[in-house]
Amino acid sequence: MKLNHLNKAQQKASKKLQKRVRTYGIACLWGQIRSGKSRAFLDASKGYRTLVVTKKDAINGVLSEAKEIGVDVDVINYHSVHKVDYPDEYQLIIFDECHLYISQAQPKPSTIWKKCQTISKGKFIIYSSGTPTAEGYGGIYHMLKLSSWSPFKKYTRFTLWFKDYGVPEQIYIGSRSVESYKKTQAKKIKKAIKHLVVTLTRKDAGHKHESEDIYHKIPMTKKQTKITKELDKHKVWSKKGCEIFIDSGGAKLLTKKHQIAGGIGVMCDEDVLYKFKKEPKKVEYIKKNFDVNTTIILSFYKHEQEYLSKIFPHTGSVTKLSSGVDLSHYKTMIVYSMSFSASNYEQVRGRLMNVNRKTPMFCHYLVSGIDEYVLEAVKNKENFTASWYNKKLKD
Repeated sequence: MKLNHLNKAQQKASKKLQKRVRTYGIACLWGQIRSGKSRAFLDASKGYRTLVVTKKDAINGVLSEAKEIGVDVDVINYHSVHKVDYPDEYQLIIFDECHLYISQAQPKPSTIWKKCQTISKGKFIIYSSGTPTAEGYGGIYHMLKLSSWSPFKKYTRFTLWFKDYGVPEQIYIGSRSVESYKKTQAKKIKKAIKHLVVTLTRKDAGHKHESEDIYHKIPMTKKQTKITKELDKHKVWSKKGCEIFIDSGGAKLLTKKHQIAGGIGVMCDEDVLYKFKKEPKKVEYIKKNFDVNTTIILSFYKHEQEYLSKIFPHTGSVTKLSSGVDLSHYKTMIVYSMSFSASNYEQVRGRLMNVNRKTPMFCHYLVSGIDEYVLEAVKNKENFTASWYNKKLKD
């Protein structure tokens, strides 16, 4: 069987990754979405007994590409890292989609990070991501700390590192002021890790088209507007045994307003869903203006996904399908409701891209109520908090 070759940009990136691994023990592949990162880091793994850690939905894709370029690697998802029986057998660990699980901007690392630590000590490491700093540079410390040769090795705790590289900031969660660790001295951090970084762009890979965002403003119904105003004013709304009670007025209120904007329903609590009787205006708009047979529709909330899947042939989760999945066979994409994550926003936009694509790509956002503020925040890589939102309302 004739193996598929890497393009020149991927070959160049592979060689750079190999050199950095040999020199520093660490390499970071910051490649734009759909630029061919997987082939580059898989090719760079030649000569090493390698374990690739990625998200569950991306495993088959990584294995397929490894087979196509003639590379033998083991692949596991982040949630199953604890099942690796003989970690000492591996010489190289590749953390794919590393922004999702091992780069939190907080003093204590996540449970998944701790599991990854058990397999990474003393190993060469390649980190790969299309959006490594979409949420800021605060997560770089924990990510690199998995390596025995981190450039920040002298900092035994995140808070010590943050004193030198962070910018102290207070944010409000509900009515409580807490420390935020997302704002950092980005230029200083970039300089400190510059020797580890390899970049790969879509242009390098031969892409002819870039995804274009198109926004569609959809007015809310009288019912949606009424409930939103009730929650803004009284922090409570109830009907037919379904009560929404906002005890803090912060993140919970924003989430409920976001659900209301979707027009499908709003969760009163974990088990009870209040459904709007009329067909959502967003759904009506899709039916009138799109060919649903060639369109993928993504949404944030589970009850939205369940509802939309009964009407349209191609639907999915805006978070689960945002990375490691090729959606380029669809003509267009509709984001019914966006998550609150900047990295998620960047990843979603790239799912339609493919180097062999001959037609332009359009990502359509249906905007109702609070949606416009959610999109503004994630597009500008800002924290969508109650204080940020309230400030925007006053501007």
